[in-house]
Amino acid sequence: MLWLGAGVPVIGAVLTAIALKSLGLSGESEPSPAATGADASSGNPSVAPFVVTARQENEAGCTALARRVSSPEDRAELVSGGDVNAVLRRNQGVRVGELNVGLTLEGGSNSLTITSIDIKPKAPRAAEPLSGTLLCEPNAGGEPKIELFADMDRPEPVFLAGRKSTRPYFKESVITLKPGEQVNLSATFLARNGSRAFGLFIRYVRNGKEGSLPVPAPRGGRYAVTGFAPRYGAVYAGSPGGVYRQAEDPRPCPWLPAAQGC
Repeated sequence: MLWLGAGVPVIGAVLTAIALKSLGLSGESEPSPAATGADASSGNPSVAPFVVTARQENEAGCTALARRVSSPEDRAELVSGGDVNAVLRRNQGVRVGELNVGLTLEGGSNSLTITSIDIKPKAPRAAEPLSGTLLCEPNAGGEPKIELFADMDRPEPVFLAGRKSTRPYFKESVITLKPGEQVNLSATFLARNGSRAFGLFIRYVRNGKEGSLPVPAPRGGRYAVTGFAPRYGAVYAGSPGGVYRQAEDPRPCPWLPAAQGC
């Protein structure tokens, strides 16, 4: 089972009303849930306006590493059916093509309104796709309840109302969160032309006051996604829980979208 790196570009983000929990990708750490539970509007660090958790969904697929896997330890894990997730964490693996994330929002003591979920890229523009090593598994499906998409190749990506939509979701819609209520969202970030690391921030209004809360990535990871590179230093194919075999062709042809074929 592939897990995206140390821990979520064209990128589209699907937010289904589910929750983000085990999504981690490479590099810098996002604030921990404890650090982000403070009430930004009241200034009282002991009172959380609501709780947000994140998870990665649809874990089968492809993950890219910046460098070619070369250490005997990592190669042994891959070809023997060992802890592939550990290899991805050590090498800061990043999801390729699509990063599917879930968010769970749980209301606090008072009702509030989520006015937006902002995407904050770590760099002004997407970088080149990661091309060191590619590890792929068969894709696993999943139907979100509400779909939102964000094009991460754009300088300032926002969540859209549909995969092919140009209408920002939060321009016309909000999410109301009552005390103790749980709202689930599912987000899919699509990358095609480059690689991008980013953060997520929820903006809300409670008792007439505006606040902002970062969405922590699980396990100290960060959100990131990358498009496919034309070729890699090494390509491995495997199955969830099974072994991986190095492919002779360094190109990602079997996993490319039809529009990108080799």
